[in-house]
Amino acid sequence: MHDETVAARTADILRTEHPAAETTAQIAARLASAPPLLVAEHLDVTYVTEVGEVPAVRDVNLTLHRGEILGIAGESASGKSTLLNALARLQRPPAVTSGGTLTFHRSDGEELVLSAMTEEQLRRYRWTSLSVVMQSAMASLNPVIRLGSQFTDVIREHDPEVTERQATERAAELLEMVGIQRDRLRAYPHQLSGGMQQRALIALSLACDPDVVFMDEPTTAVDVVMQRQILSQILQLQARLGFAIVFVTHDLSLLLEISDRIAIMYAGRFVELGMPEQIYGSALHPYTRGLRGAFPPLSEPVRRLAGIPGTPPDLLDLPAGCSFAPRCPLASEVCRTTRPELREIGGGQAACHHAGTTEEVTARA
Repeated sequence: MHDETVAARTADILRTEHPAAETTAQIAARLASAPPLLVAEHLDVTYVTEVGEVPAVRDVNLTLHRGEILGIAGESASGKSTLLNALARLQRPPAVTSGGTLTFHRSDGEELVLSAMTEEQLRRYRWTSLSVVMQSAMASLNPVIRLGSQFTDVIREHDPEVTERQATERAAELLEMVGIQRDRLRAYPHQLSGGMQQRALIALSLACDPDVVFMDEPTTAVDVVMQRQILSQILQLQARLGFAIVFVTHDLSLLLEISDRIAIMYAGRFVELGMPEQIYGSALHPYTRGLRGAFPPLSEPVRRLAGIPGTPPDLLDLPAGCSFAPRCPLASEVCRTTRPELREIGGGQAACHHAGTTEEVTARA
C-alpha cells in the first residue's frame, strides 16, 4: 500500500479512536509555540561494571516542551528506562550520567542545570517539578502505611504550611480525580486491586502539581480493559492540568494513540523522532518499520505478523557503523563502517544512511 494512503488511513483511525485528537499540523503548531521545559544535550549514561563501562544511553539530544506528551519506544534493553531515569535524575549506581547536560526551564524563566545538582539540591524539585510513575505500583507504594498517610506525607513535606486536614482533603480530591472513592484513604495498598493501585500511584505523582511526569510502562501490570481506562484518565488529567509527560513503553501501538511526538530508541540512541501519523504511515528507519510490523494493523486486512530478525547488539561490543546494520535488510558497506547521525528528513528525523533514498522508499512499499 502506498505511504500516502496508509498515512491518510492512520489519520482517520486516530480521529475515530479519539474524536478530539489534533491533526499533525495542529500538534506541530502547538509545540512550536510552547516554551521548552526540559532540554537534554549530548546526554550519555554509562553502567560501570566489573567487566567494563557499558554505554547504555549515547548522545541523546532532546527538547521536551511544556504540555507535550513524548512517547519513547523500543525493544527491551534499548535504553528507554535508563534514559527516563536519567531525565528524572533518578539513576543509581552502577548507572551514572557520564556526559552532556540536562536543563530544566522553570515557568518563571530560571534555568536549572539538573545534571550538575546534588541529591540534596534535587530534593527541592522532586514531586513539585519532576514526578514519576513506575510500572509496578506495589513496588512503589509502601505496603505497611495507609494510602492517606503516603499522600499527606508527600504534600506536607513540600509545603509545610499545609495542615494535616488540608493535606487529607487534597489527597481525597486526588483519589477522586482518578476514580477512586475518598474512603480508600484508610486502605493499605494490598487492599486495592492492581488497577486501583496504579491509578493511586498516578494520583500521588500529581500531588504537588508537577511540570512533568515521567511514566515508565505504567500500564504493563494491568489487563487490557484497565489499561484503556488508565490511559483515558491520564489523557484527561493531562488536558486539564497541563503537565508534560514522558511515556516509556515497548508498545508502539499505544504511543500512536496518546503521543504528540514519538522517539524510537535502539542500542542507547534515538534512531527516529517524529509525529505519530508519520511514524505509523511512513516511518523513515527500518527498525521503526520492524516495530510497526510486529503488532496487528488497526484497519488493514489480517496478515501474518513479522518480527525483527536477529538480536540487539552487545553494548560492550557495538558495531563500528550503524548498530542496527547486522539486522537491517537495507544494510550496505557504508552502514557497517560509518555511524549515521540523526538528521531532518521529510518532516521527521532519522539516523539512517538510506532514509529518503530509492532503496528506503522501495522497502516501505
